[in-house]
Amino acid sequence: MANELFDPIAEDYDNWYETEIGRVADQVERDLVAHLFQPSGPKLLEIGCGTGQYTSRLAEQGYNITAVDISEKMMAKAREKIANLGYQVKWLKADITQILDQLEQYHGILSMSAFEFIPNPEEILAGLFEHLEPKGCLVLGVIAGESSWSEFYGRKAKAKPESVFHNARFYTEFEIRQWKVGGRLEIGKALYFPPEVSSVERALTMEKQKNTNSNFLVAKWVKE
Repeated sequence: MANELFDPIAEDYDNWYETEIGRVADQVERDLVAHLFQPSGPKLLEIGCGTGQYTSRLAEQGYNITAVDISEKMMAKAREKIANLGYQVKWLKADITQILDQLEQYHGILSMSAFEFIPNPEEILAGLFEHLEPKGCLVLGVIAGESSWSEFYGRKAKAKPESVFHNARFYTEFEIRQWKVGGRLEIGKALYFPPEVSSVERALTMEKQKNTNSNFLVAKWVKE
C-alpha cells in the first residue's frame, strides 16, 4: 500500500459519518465490534487507525493503544482528535506488512476496514496472531464480498479508477473461514441494509429483521 492512496481522502473522510445513513451504518458496525472485541488486558494494537474513529472510543475506555496507519494525513486527523480529548496514544506511521517483527505483545489487536487494502491478509493476520498475549483476541472488520456494499464500492471504482476502492479486495465469509490464522474463530455479521436504502427508518427495520445478506463481517480469533 502507498500512503498516497489514502492521503487525498483524509480531509473529507469523516464527512460520511455525518450523513444520516453513515451514522446508522457506523453505529451497527460499532455495536457488533463492541460485542466481539473483548481484550484480555489494557494493551492494544489498532491497525489502520485512519482518522481515529475507533481510536478515540478506545482511548475513552482507558486502553493503552498503539495505533498504526500508512497515511500521514489520516493519522494527523486522528492525532488531533486524541489531543482534543486529552489522551495519549503511541502512533506508528507505517505499513503493517513491513513492521511485524517490530511489534510487541498485545492483549487485543483491532483492524476496521483496512484489510480490504492489505495484500496477503491470511499471512499478515497469522503474523499478528503471534503478537497476542494468552487469551488475547484479534478482531477484523471488513465489508463483505459479494454484498450490496462491496458491489456499490466496485461501481465507484469502475466509474473513477483513481478511487481508493480501485485497490480494494472484498472477502466473503467463506474465504475468511479458510484462512489459517490460529486459535478459535468467531464471525459476527451486521449491516443488513444496502447503501441506497431509502431512509433511516427503513435501514433500522432491515437491520432488525436481518432478512438479507449481511454487508459487514467481523472476524475474531482468540489465542487460547
